[in-house]
Amino acid sequence: MRRARIRCATAALVALALAAAPARAWLAEGHRAAVRGALRLLPADLPESFSGAGETLADLAVDPDLFRNPATPALAGSEAIEHYLDVERLADGAWPASRAEHLASLQARGLAPAEAGSLPWAIEEASERLTVAFALLRRDGGDAAARAQALVQGGRVAHHAADAIQPLHTTVHHDGWALPLGGSPLEGHHVRVDALLERVRFDREGALAGVEARAFADTAAAVRSEILASHALIDRTYRLAPLLARPEGYARPEAIAYACERYAAAARFVASLWLTAWERSARLELPDWARQTAKE
Repeated sequence: MRRARIRCATAALVALALAAAPARAWLAEGHRAAVRGALRLLPADLPESFSGAGETLADLAVDPDLFRNPATPALAGSEAIEHYLDVERLADGAWPASRAEHLASLQARGLAPAEAGSLPWAIEEASERLTVAFALLRRDGGDAAARAQALVQGGRVAHHAADAIQPLHTTVHHDGWALPLGGSPLEGHHVRVDALLERVRFDREGALAGVEARAFADTAAAVRSEILASHALIDRTYRLAPLLARPEGYARPEAIAYACERYAAAARFVASLWLTAWERSARLELPDWARQTAKE
């Protein structure tokens, strides 16, 4: 964390020297930026069909937000809960081992899934789908369907992993401090924080100096650790509220340092999940019927 603060303090000075007018907010660009950063951190041994498809992966990382469209209500209802976890809703701070256990715990306490979210399990499940796609690619690098599946699941992993790095995706206080009866005051701070990665100018290459992607020994534990680390930043995130309420606030050193740190964390987490899926795919056994082309 200390190294990240030093890197990002330097990036803040560079950004202040550049001092440009605020960019137009476009929330999708934050997810694209996280993907581009993650690709910088990947080792060379991942398939070129994956690591070389940067802009495709970047676009696919945006798609999970498209699935929350009110015009597709059946999909939007199930998709929305995949993007957050209100840590305060976990029973006695206990972390369920699976989505099923999480939902059962909520039901036992009279809570609907939407009152807590399911972000950790969305990350874990997408990571395992990516592992399967990578295993198919290891068996046949020319498998077009496996290439496509790897990109789709890689994009989904990237989206949800980046969501986990945004502290307001981990709390009941997601858009202002929660009201006494549990609702949100909808102050607008959430969307202003979401816009940081695209509105704040900083040295993105410098932000990743010394940052490494590492395969996780335990994906579930790593996901839990990242979400809790984000959750610990809620107070700091709200201290930015007065700054981000004004367009010029995005050029302040505090906002630049925060955006820089969250960008580096998102890139590292996404790249580490991809790398974990790739390494685990080497140990995954596939049935003979998985691809007809493999028999021909």
